[in-house]
Amino acid sequence: MSTAKKIVYVGSLNPLCNAYRRFKTLGIMGHEMVGIDTDPYIYGNVFTRFHHHLNVGPGIHKLNSKIVVSVATSLPEIIWVDNKSFLTARTLRHIKKILPAAKIINVITDDITGSRKYAWRLGLKAASLFDCHFVQRSVNINELKDYGANRVELCYRSFDPDFHRPVVLDASEWPKYKTRVGFIGTWEEDREAYIAFLINNKVEVSVTGDGWPKGKYWNTIGPFYKGPSIYGEAYIKTINGMDIALHFLRNENRDEQDSRTFEIPACKVFMMAERSTLHQQLFKENEEAVFFDSKAELLEKVQFYLNERKERNRIALNGYNKCFAAGYSHEDRLKNVIEQIVR
Repeated sequence: MSTAKKIVYVGSLNPLCNAYRRFKTLGIMGHEMVGIDTDPYIYGNVFTRFHHHLNVGPGIHKLNSKIVVSVATSLPEIIWVDNKSFLTARTLRHIKKILPAAKIINVITDDITGSRKYAWRLGLKAASLFDCHFVQRSVNINELKDYGANRVELCYRSFDPDFHRPVVLDASEWPKYKTRVGFIGTWEEDREAYIAFLINNKVEVSVTGDGWPKGKYWNTIGPFYKGPSIYGEAYIKTINGMDIALHFLRNENRDEQDSRTFEIPACKVFMMAERSTLHQQLFKENEEAVFFDSKAELLEKVQFYLNERKERNRIALNGYNKCFAAGYSHEDRLKNVIEQIVR
């Protein structure tokens, strides 16, 4: 492609994570990719906690050295940081000195200026040295600018159509994955209270994710717990096994949407999600997804749609089609990012 760019991509390249899928998608789009996997430098060693939470330690130094060498060798047009930046201000200034025309961007999926901003020290300290930050939450825009960021744009989550897709479960998989109502996600107090409320009102909810055994309603939820977080094909089959896929936003992260906002409909599965203004903008309510914002409303809608298979299928199909028609795929989102930084 004539508009192909040479990109140094800094982020997790674990094949099971969305950062890797974004990296892979950029390559499929025709861009010349040089990947720097942050995981070996940041995680899996005695300094992990310091690296991740305090942004200090030997792994930070080694990662920055690797980035400097890679940039000097490959001479990219774009330095693309996926999510948390472990780049020091010194590294960014050096890149700008040797490649003044290169664009340095940070595509951020987490809440960089939220309650856990202490774990984003390097990114916030060096905010002014990025050409553009792409964030998920509108609240991050002015907050990042308060840290010196020059340009901040919105870029919502997305899905990989080669991975997030409809699959047909065979007979041997039904006992493991098939459920009428299900939820995938980490424990949070509000989520637990909603799910316990459903179960106490005779709606069984299969739950998959980390942290649930510590909850105060564990005796209620425990019999329906499927286990900790899942990845890869097990994740896709778990979603596809649900008649109703519940979707709660993470309020601690000030989420207005997240990855499952798109991954569930992309699997052509009926999504019943926590209502937000943005959710209502992304999917037409009661036509492409169904929303709730109270326990009573959730219970009423679950009870109704459990008995309306045709209506579930209609809404699921509409949501699936919307994902493609509205440009919610990785490729569409990433194309938009590049267009914004090279215009």
